[in-house]
Amino acid sequence: MHESNFLTRAGRWPALVCAALTAAAPCAAAQAQDRAAPPTELDAVRVLGDRRALSGFPGAISIVDGEALRDGQRQVSLAETLARVPGISVLDRQNYAQDLQIQSRGYGARSTFGIRGIKLIVDGIPATALDGQGQAASFPIGSLERIEVLRGPLALQYGNAAGGVILAETALDGGDGLQASAWAGSHGSRRAEAGALGGDGDWRWRVQGSHFLSDGERAHSAAERAQLNAVAQWSPDRDRKLRLVLSGLNQPYTDDPLGLSREQLRRAPRGTDPAAFAFDTRKRIDNRQAGARWDAAYAPDRSYWIGAHAVQRDIVQFLAVPVAAQRAPTSAGGVVDVARRSAGVEFGHRWQWATGSLLLGLDLGRLDEARKGYENFVGTGAAQRLGVRGRLRRDEDNRVRSVDAYAVADRELGERWKTLAALRHGRLRFSSDDHYLDNGDDGGRLDYRKTTFSLGIARAFAAGEAFASVGNGYETPTVTELAYGPDSFSGFNRGLRAARYRSAELGLRWRPGWGEMTATLYRIDGRDEIVPATSSGGRASFTNAGDTRRSGAEFGIDGRWGSRWSYLASLNWTRARFASPFAYRTATGSRRIDSGNRVPGVARSNGYAELAWHGGGDAFTAALELRASSAIAADDLNSEYAPGYAQLALRLQWRGPRGWRGFVRADNLLDREYVGSLIVNESNARFYEPGAGRGYTIGLEYRQ
Repeated sequence: MHESNFLTRAGRWPALVCAALTAAAPCAAAQAQDRAAPPTELDAVRVLGDRRALSGFPGAISIVDGEALRDGQRQVSLAETLARVPGISVLDRQNYAQDLQIQSRGYGARSTFGIRGIKLIVDGIPATALDGQGQAASFPIGSLERIEVLRGPLALQYGNAAGGVILAETALDGGDGLQASAWAGSHGSRRAEAGALGGDGDWRWRVQGSHFLSDGERAHSAAERAQLNAVAQWSPDRDRKLRLVLSGLNQPYTDDPLGLSREQLRRAPRGTDPAAFAFDTRKRIDNRQAGARWDAAYAPDRSYWIGAHAVQRDIVQFLAVPVAAQRAPTSAGGVVDVARRSAGVEFGHRWQWATGSLLLGLDLGRLDEARKGYENFVGTGAAQRLGVRGRLRRDEDNRVRSVDAYAVADRELGERWKTLAALRHGRLRFSSDDHYLDNGDDGGRLDYRKTTFSLGIARAFAAGEAFASVGNGYETPTVTELAYGPDSFSGFNRGLRAARYRSAELGLRWRPGWGEMTATLYRIDGRDEIVPATSSGGRASFTNAGDTRRSGAEFGIDGRWGSRWSYLASLNWTRARFASPFAYRTATGSRRIDSGNRVPGVARSNGYAELAWHGGGDAFTAALELRASSAIAADDLNSEYAPGYAQLALRLQWRGPRGWRGFVRADNLLDREYVGSLIVNESNARFYEPGAGRGYTIGLEYRQ
């Protein structure tokens, strides 16, 4: 891999292409406005359990409908479609053992695994745990009606770790029928799915199951995943509704190829760290969840809801921790065995008047975690074996208890003005009881009490609205982040504070006859941001940074040009910096971060663009997709950067008679070498996770 080639080929022309497309599209579309097909508009969004009109909503929000999630897509992860949302960046690790890294205006950029800083909710059940750690693999993409993405200050009303919110709902509308699909692609990848939709009288239901297999792009990256999602809804009349949800995900041992150093990346851009083979790094996940929600209007303009959910998540992960480090007295070993059980209940009531409404709610939650650690080896000398579970080195019970009370009010001020205000007070109590005392008692307790407030206002005009909003939010440490002090030794991290944020945005939505345009400016000031101090062998420790500042702009356009052409683009620009210097101790000494350093993991600019041709009344579609990103800092010191890149994809879709559909995709069409994601602040400088090379997929679907 040559950085000069990356920067020359991937850092300039993609931005010019995106800019040219987005600048020219409105003019061309305006000329063809009379001939354009009328857009389909989803006119309501869910805010804290309550549907509100999208028109006039005083904040940045986007909707990705079910057709966009599935048509011509592999439906394996949200990375395929979330890139089209302004303000959202998705770094695809190409590592199913670690999940995606999803960012909302820079929130979540520093996650070493899973999703941080963004609230995930599927059919009313949080895919984000109480401590803020989320997993996107549980989204049943094949059966979703749509995904709503809320960004900016109004997302902060969702409480802890809500720099953005991604909500998804299973589709239950439509006639009865069956659906089956399958695709096969490069690297032994294939996926099959089947489902049924039906109802009788007051009941509607949907069941969907899928199975995914892949040998992986890199050596030692094979994966398998099975999912089942079942949703039923009883609506005896328009004023009452009961929704039941049951879902499960099983992911047998998934290989983890680990990150690469810059030298390893140069020698083998899609290689695998030798430690992955030596320690047989891998991860197993079993996730089951159930939920129920009752909504009822008991009087004119009076309604309430009651909901409950339970989630069971078991994880076993084998890490590449050197044997000498595992033998240290304070070590927790190299095998993580975690059993999580969580549950929550919610209550809410809404009063509605001619010019506004008031909503009051209460959320109660608990998370119980049994965490054990074992050595990832047995024996000594010539008889030593790696990649197997050895002696117990960690045994603790962790608990999180939360109580959140909130109020949301909206009001119309005349014919053109709308306001929305939200107030939320949350308390989270973390506790850890250590049962492995050979290296001392590492248990502890921490309480966090925080209040958030957000306010938005919008003014409507002939074909859209201008809006502004402000708010403050917070993000507590996760159980994992509290496990080790900033020097990487064992021990409860009692000094870790919750991060605090102040956010403001100013935006515009415009809906002319040919489509929709959005533009938003924002600024986010952070204090005590939680940052990785070190990350070695899969074990990360965390500390609090000084002040941070993110300012940026996001732009989106979606429309049609005549009856044959459609286009879509999203462009993001973010300036993310440390606003004050700070220092912390690591296992190798003290580290000082200067003011003005870039916040690692955040690209200064990135974007997505799509140009599609539709033939025969949309019976055939050919589309060219472009994804591009500038360079990204790999650590707080800004000592290394992942080079910028651009890649093209081509998809062809066909809709035939009697419910048959097919598609063909070519991803990374020009076979560019690029870094798909970063492991921020990795102690051994193995920051880089390579992106996938050129790959092909062919699929077929039948809907009855």
